[in-house]
Amino acid sequence: MEVPRAAVTRQRGLSLLELLVAMSIFAGMYAMAHISLSSALDNRAHLERHAARLEAQQRTLTFLTLDIEQLIARPARDSFGDRQPALRGEPDTMEFTRLGWANPFEMRQRSRMQRVRWRLDGEGRLIRYHWPVVDVDAGVEPEENVLLERVEALRLRYLDEPDQGDWPWREFWPHADEEHLEPLFQRLPRSIEVEIELEEGRTLHRYFRTVMNPWVQT
Repeated sequence: MEVPRAAVTRQRGLSLLELLVAMSIFAGMYAMAHISLSSALDNRAHLERHAARLEAQQRTLTFLTLDIEQLIARPARDSFGDRQPALRGEPDTMEFTRLGWANPFEMRQRSRMQRVRWRLDGEGRLIRYHWPVVDVDAGVEPEENVLLERVEALRLRYLDEPDQGDWPWREFWPHADEEHLEPLFQRLPRSIEVEIELEEGRTLHRYFRTVMNPWVQT
């Protein structure tokens, strides 16, 4: 029995040219989907890095605020037994005593005071150091916490008492005219200016008020 020509035509498969065209279309669709997915993943990673960077900056400012606003006029002894000022500040580092070191239910045999230091190391890391005691014994090393990386510069200034009507900013503290005084009787700055310059060009700038030394006669 002879098969109708129409039936033969309907059963004929794809030609090689048609197959190549179909493969090219699917390959193009796959390439576009891959590019879109890669772009989405890259954007997500960028957003996560940006969010982590902002979180680190906010955490740094929080620690700075908690430290400086609880600064007290409590001198400390170093590992050699020499008395150090309650606050010793330079243009790019500062060390001082603060209150408010949490000790829930007095479970640890230590004071609620804490000796801390802020400094920028040579690798662009802003580091907060703290000691387990205020008066440091020989061999006691501070614990360090890297709060922020990729920092270009740390600039610190200390606001002094009015001098003939002006409020002078000092780059070093205590001021030279009080270096000879017993640390307990050295005054504290009225404010501390902190400027943190980041690699991406942004600058974190804050002023922090401080307490007055009650042992200084005004």
